[in-house]
Amino acid sequence: MNQLDRYLIITVVQSTIFILAILSALGGFVAFAAQVDNVGTGSYALNDALAYVALTLPQQAYDMLPVAALLGALLGLGALASHGELIVMRAAGISMWRFGLAILVAGAFLGILTLIIGEFIAPPAEQYAKKQRAQKLHSQLNFTGGQSGWIRDGNVIINIGELLEGGRAGTVGIFELDNNGRLLGVAAANSASVTDDAVWYLENYRETRFTESGIRARKQHLESRQSRLNPELLKLSVVDPAQFSARRLRQYVEHLRSNNLNSDRYEIAFWTRITNVVSVTLMCLLALPFVFGSLRSVGAGTRVMVGILFGIAYYLMTKTLANSGTVYGLDPAITAWLPTLGLALVVAVLISRVH
Repeated sequence: MNQLDRYLIITVVQSTIFILAILSALGGFVAFAAQVDNVGTGSYALNDALAYVALTLPQQAYDMLPVAALLGALLGLGALASHGELIVMRAAGISMWRFGLAILVAGAFLGILTLIIGEFIAPPAEQYAKKQRAQKLHSQLNFTGGQSGWIRDGNVIINIGELLEGGRAGTVGIFELDNNGRLLGVAAANSASVTDDAVWYLENYRETRFTESGIRARKQHLESRQSRLNPELLKLSVVDPAQFSARRLRQYVEHLRSNNLNSDRYEIAFWTRITNVVSVTLMCLLALPFVFGSLRSVGAGTRVMVGILFGIAYYLMTKTLANSGTVYGLDPAITAWLPTLGLALVVAVLISRVH
């Protein structure tokens, strides 16, 4: 790798980070505006809203990195083209494949950055932010972290093992105390669903109560309970596994399979974590045919517009296929990889035409 290669790599990486900073700032402003309405609810203050936005910025950056990579490469290489530097490089005998290799290295670096953010930074920061926000907004309830959630509703403590499809709770434990903190009874259910008016329906319900006369046990196929815990609080109390890192998603998928539960949604989320890294690299390469082809002589504004439109189209295609795969039971790996493979095909065809 010579000085010219390093120059191209640094140009693309710097432009991408600059674009990512702008997009993250815009996303943070929108997120903060949405949080302002909650200020004053419970103990949720302005500084809590700022902290929430700051902690969710890594996840926003992770989601925006593919588009930022395309825009950054378009603007970085476009600036070189506008100054005539790319023409000089081509005249000096630099081939399109040499350009492609340099951009591939830049894309690989950004892909590694995506991997680091998506695996080690965004998931714990996002989960912590949502837990803290939930505690501040609903101060009458107590939340704890982790995959499972503990919620206190008056003298009743509820443990929710996991979230299932459709917003249902799986493996629910209930502990009822008296005013002195003594245990009155324990109960368990295989799953639970909550209506909008906070009625809990517990499936395969088992209860044991401790009274002065002894222990009473009963079972019920379906038990209903009135509570202050609505569906929104249920979702807040437990971390959505779709927000896990790829490593934890893999473990969770294996857990669901071992219990004969549907894991399609989380398998798609797992593979999407992998394909997101690859798509960042491909987005950088996609800028090459545009800069050397149809967008060679246009202004930066046109390049930005093309990049935004293409990025939105790719994002919508990815989400549509993911939702369709879940609904129609398509293979999760194919569902997640199809948009990325389509993007790779488009990049290969466009680069070959320029060459």
